[in-house]
Amino acid sequence: QIGQTTSPRNTFRAKIKLSTMTRTEVTSSIVLGLCLLASSPNTIHCWSNVGSSPHHRQTTQLMASSRRDALQRFGSAIVGGTAAILINAPPSEAAANPSPSELKKLQLGYGRVQYLLSNWDAITSTCGTKIMSDAERKQVVRTEGGGGGTCDKTPLRVQEFLGYKSTEDPLYRADKLMVRAAQLVDPDSLEDYLDIVEKYREKADQTAMMAFTSSWGEANPNGGKEVVDDYLERTKVDAEETEKLLKSVLGFLNLDILPPLTGKL
Repeated sequence: QIGQTTSPRNTFRAKIKLSTMTRTEVTSSIVLGLCLLASSPNTIHCWSNVGSSPHHRQTTQLMASSRRDALQRFGSAIVGGTAAILINAPPSEAAANPSPSELKKLQLGYGRVQYLLSNWDAITSTCGTKIMSDAERKQVVRTEGGGGGTCDKTPLRVQEFLGYKSTEDPLYRADKLMVRAAQLVDPDSLEDYLDIVEKYREKADQTAMMAFTSSWGEANPNGGKEVVDDYLERTKVDAEETEKLLKSVLGFLNLDILPPLTGKL
């Protein structure tokens, strides 16, 4: 309700909803809110004549029983929509339907995440790159059971497959693309879709941060290879959850899963 403290999670959801609203719908939401704030609880209904599409009429004509929903929508419009109306950057322009080539980025990105999980050890480890003395090599045999060299963990490579290292990566700012694609989702499933998008954003961020933490595990006080391995294992768990959420997004958007990637990435 208006006046309550807004959590980061609710703020994100409000921004997602606003990105799918046209300038007319945001304006109408504000008009409706003002009408309801000025009316009594017994008011039969308020409506706005701004806009004429069937979808718009359906969302703007509100009976007294949905007074609370209307006021919440009004609050969201005030928070994020007013600025878009006052400047020459309406939400409808920012929320243009993504092109097929843009949507394919989500498919390609999912394939890369699958590849990461299928080749986890090879991607997150580099072996035999150090030149060791005979004494060092014997030490490795005694302590690690190795023979030809040591293996270093490379946790930051995980970020490469989640769009956190390059603007050219298919999943770079993927959550923003998902928000724009919300207009393509069945209206009856929109709330569930937005929830999945929000969870994906949070989990992908967490995976990237865990990979970063793992990369510093040996350098930190009381750190060591065991610390690196521990955080890298947690990173994998987060990456697996990220993959599941991304797969759900593809399902909502009716995007096929591409054949598995092969070769070395």
